[in-house]
Amino acid sequence: MDASPGTESESGEGRSGPLGAVAKILGTPFSADPVRIIQTNSLIQMTGYGLYTAGSALYFVRAAGIPAERVGLGFSLAGLAGLALSVRMGRLADRLGPRDVGIAFAFARVALLITAVLIHGTAAFLIVIVCLGIAENGSRVARGALVARLVPKSGRVRTQAMTRVLTNVGFSIGVVVAGVAIAFNTRAAYASLILGMALAALLTALLSFRLPRTVADPAGKGARSGRTRYDFPYMAVSFVSSMTLIGDTVLTVGLPIWVVTHTGIPRPLAAWAILANTVLVIGLQVKFSSLGSTVASARKIQRWAFIVLAAACCAAAATDGRGGLLGSGLLLVTVALLTLGELWGESANWSFRYGFAQAKAQGAYGGMFILAGSAPTVIGPVVVTSLTSRFVPGGWFVLALLFIVCTALNGPVISWAERTRIPDEDEDEDESEDARPAAETTAAPSMEAS
Repeated sequence: MDASPGTESESGEGRSGPLGAVAKILGTPFSADPVRIIQTNSLIQMTGYGLYTAGSALYFVRAAGIPAERVGLGFSLAGLAGLALSVRMGRLADRLGPRDVGIAFAFARVALLITAVLIHGTAAFLIVIVCLGIAENGSRVARGALVARLVPKSGRVRTQAMTRVLTNVGFSIGVVVAGVAIAFNTRAAYASLILGMALAALLTALLSFRLPRTVADPAGKGARSGRTRYDFPYMAVSFVSSMTLIGDTVLTVGLPIWVVTHTGIPRPLAAWAILANTVLVIGLQVKFSSLGSTVASARKIQRWAFIVLAAACCAAAATDGRGGLLGSGLLLVTVALLTLGELWGESANWSFRYGFAQAKAQGAYGGMFILAGSAPTVIGPVVVTSLTSRFVPGGWFVLALLFIVCTALNGPVISWAERTRIPDEDEDEDESEDARPAAETTAAPSMEAS
């Protein structure tokens, strides 16, 4: 029997561990538990995203005949457009309800992805891909607000941790399947990967109809408050805490290039290091989430996240010119430290995202958190590759210094946010009202199935 939010399904983990939770979700795809539905959607969505990520660029370049540099430009513009509209999309989710807004964006993605395999020419490509970027980010904002509405405050970090495990599993499945399709090297094979993401988006939209409708804010009172026009202390917290995500760029971009060009470490280890990180995150993220379940505990583990990321950069620098067992051992230490920083950093991010947000404007605050925390995804690849390739091995120590600076900023920005919070007198009442439909849906799934 499905547990109500706040017990086993809060994380989806139960006693069987993350992989057992994945098996349970696959075995009960039509569960009435809202948390289970959200997590099932995450698994489906990221499987489709794995297909799309692996094959979309190849389709547009090789099948649609669009120059590679214009494809790259389109993806960059899509990301920037989505970020620029994050707060507005969050306010939309607050006004109309995150469930319905999420469903609308899912159907928009289906239409855009189908259109993507029919277009010819750069202009049409740019229009479709930018609109797709907006719809993707809108879905992301709506999902965050939906968790805030349907999951009790004490369970949000753990729920997000389990969801992240599922996104890693789903993405890995998608990439593996995409590799098989790419081997055929045909237009139909590449197009099937994009249509696979469209199918995933359609399934998530249909499953979302089983979620309860939460109380909307049609007058926009929460979204119109002065604090959500831009809450700068909140955004400062997001900016600093999201710098831990540069560690992911180090792992997936900087370290593989470094291993191949500046060390004697066996090259396959550059790819296997990423696989090891994925496996560790799947196995440990839920357990680590309990360490950052409150803002106070998140503050501590984020400090440690920056410290171990700085140590990881120093370990990477020590591999310069080294190979054999010593070089490989140092690489494994680097990966372990990067993974530890990622686990702590992500748990802290979730705690800050929900802990400092205004209860009636979770969508708008989620948009602000995404917008202010976008720096690592925008500047990370350039900073990491430039420093580690131009300054050998000194660039690694500059990165380590960056993380140390973030450690120093961590306390002050969190204190600033704490001092400037406006007590939300209705938060407990709102939370109980939002959680009530979730419990009722578990018992009677047909109540809000439309």
